[in-house]
Amino acid sequence: MSIAQTYASSGTSRPTCRMPQQQRPAPGADAICVFTLDAELRVERMNAAALALTRAGVVSALRFATRDRELNNRLQRWARLATPETELRLSYRDGRSSFALAISLAQDCSDAAEPARFVVVMQEQAGAIDRKLADVARDHGLTGAETRVAERLLLGENTIQAARKLGVAPTTVRTHLQRILAKTDTHRQSEFACLVARYGH
Repeated sequence: MSIAQTYASSGTSRPTCRMPQQQRPAPGADAICVFTLDAELRVERMNAAALALTRAGVVSALRFATRDRELNNRLQRWARLATPETELRLSYRDGRSSFALAISLAQDCSDAAEPARFVVVMQEQAGAIDRKLADVARDHGLTGAETRVAERLLLGENTIQAARKLGVAPTTVRTHLQRILAKTDTHRQSEFACLVARYGH
């Protein structure tokens, strides 16, 4: 399904940016979050699910940005070179939540005299990383302790932070990490994270 079809099927042909009177919860896993942006990636409009993401702090409400600096840089580089035929698809992890993100030129921006406008569609992949880690643990024979360490490391924690959260010594975490890498035939923490993110593809 193209981004335009996804946008249309979200039921939000004209998303609004008005702030609600009450705090809204974060969107559910099946919610489609739609943002329209100007040429500088400033948010022009958003639907209710997208508004919930901004209120949860996942995305900035003024200029579209995540907490992932590298992802933001990729969006900005792509936006400068975008053509109507191109579309950028990315995965984004924010804490324990994983999102699929797609950005393209808005369909009504074919006039070269008009400033570019973009449509961003985001959808949470509920539990995707947790499920993939469970699959990796099963297929590679990780123990319960090794899986708990892997979970902390996938959240971006270093061995000292993971040790504090798990209530064990940093040397214990390092030992588990070495066993995780050996069992999964990876050599670095980042390589293991890539293995989990791509598992099953």
